This record gives sequence, C-alpha cells and structure tokens, in this order.
Amino acid sequence: MLGWEIDLALMGWANLVIFAAALFSSITGFGYALLATPVLVLFLAPKIVVPIVLMSSMPLSLLLAREAYGDMSKAKIGLWLLGALPGMVFGAYGLAHLDEGVMCVGIGVITILAALSVWSKPDSPFVKERMMAIVAGVGSGAMAGVSGVSGPPVVLFGLNQGWDFRVLRACLIGYFTLLHAATILVLGRFGMVNYQTLTYAAGVLPGLLLGYFIGVRLKDHIDSSHFRTITLCMVSLAGIAAIISQ
Repeated sequence: MLGWEIDLALMGWANLVIFAAALFSSITGFGYALLATPVLVLFLAPKIVVPIVLMSSMPLSLLLAREAYGDMSKAKIGLWLLGALPGMVFGAYGLAHLDEGVMCVGIGVITILAALSVWSKPDSPFVKERMMAIVAGVGSGAMAGVSGVSGPPVVLFGLNQGWDFRVLRACLIGYFTLLHAATILVLGRFGMVNYQTLTYAAGVLPGLLLGYFIGVRLKDHIDSSHFRTITLCMVSLAGIAAIISQ
C-alpha cells in the first residue's frame, strides 16, 4: 500500500490552476509558482505542493528557454544564481522542518507581499547593480526553497533597473530553469521528492502544456501590463485564502 490515493477531482482542479499559471508565465516569463503555490496549498500540504510546483515547472521552463535563449544575458543570470544557491538551501531546510500551518500562513504572507512588491515597480535604479543582483538572488533562492515562489526579488530588481522587457523575460526564464532544477535536487535530499509528488507533478502536465501553447501564441497580442494587473489581483486573493484557511 502506498498510504495515499489520487483524488481525480483534486487532480482536475490542480490542472486548472497549473493551466492558469502556465498561461501567465508563458506571456511574462514569471509568475508560475506565484500563482500556483498559494492556491494549491488550500488543498494539499506545503511539503507536497512546493515539489509539485517546481517539478511541473521544469517542462515549461525548458520549452520557454528554447524560445527565449537568444535574448538571455548569461552574466545577469550568473549573478542571480551566485546569491540564490546558498539562499535556497536555507529555505529548503525551513520547509522540511517547519509546521504545516505555519508554512501555509507564511506562503500566504510571502505571496501577498511579493505581489505588492512586483506591482509597486520602483523607479530608482541601483548604482551597484552587480552587488544588488546577488542580494536579489539570495532573497529569491530563500523564497524558492521555502515556498517555491522565487520570482519577486529578481523580477522587482529587473524592473527597478529598467531592463528591456524581452531581456528581462529571457533572463528570468533561464534563471528559473537552473534554480528550480537545483532546488528540486535539494528537496530530494530532504525526502520531499517521492512517488507521491512525482505522480502529482506528472498528472498536471496536460494543464501545463495547454497553458504554454496558448500563452506563447498570445504573448505578442496582449497588453502584458493589464494582464499582470489582473493576475496579481488573483494572486493576492489566493494568498489571503491561504492565510484564512488556517
């Protein structure tokens, strides 16, 4: 006996959530975990949700990386990773050892603050860009390990520096691909990558692929700022729901 069974209705809802997350991420280059994690923790434990979100994101990341490779800046991605990898290990340790109720509230709070920070779009670029890129990476890595939501610090940093949208989107895609692969390996060391989480991650692939194929066709025809506003509102509500569910 495996000690658990897959709920088909739950899998259907999970596919709907992953579809929405993949659609948004395919258009903007970020937001997959930001949207998926706080909704899925309403139905599943954080220690199950975070590996599912990260593992299911890998096919999407690889597809998007192939499309965006020409616009990537390896130097920018490298600076983020320099800070993110040690930060991610500390975050994963917290996920493995903290109480699930605390984790749900923590994920909800992180999600709301993250959405507000991305929405704020500050306009005072850092002079010491290389150093602050590493700092943003530390914050992103820690969030990736503890909640799977790694985007806000680096998204906010790129917006703050006024990077071209295509370059920022491409760098985010490349960065998330590498960081999430490393995070999955670390979560595996803490016992959170197992048959159950692998099965759920595979089960949401239909929703992910549908969101990707629609998103890449819409990305050049949709005003991304309006789409982002709607999605960040949804994300904030999801974060609130994750908190009050406890």
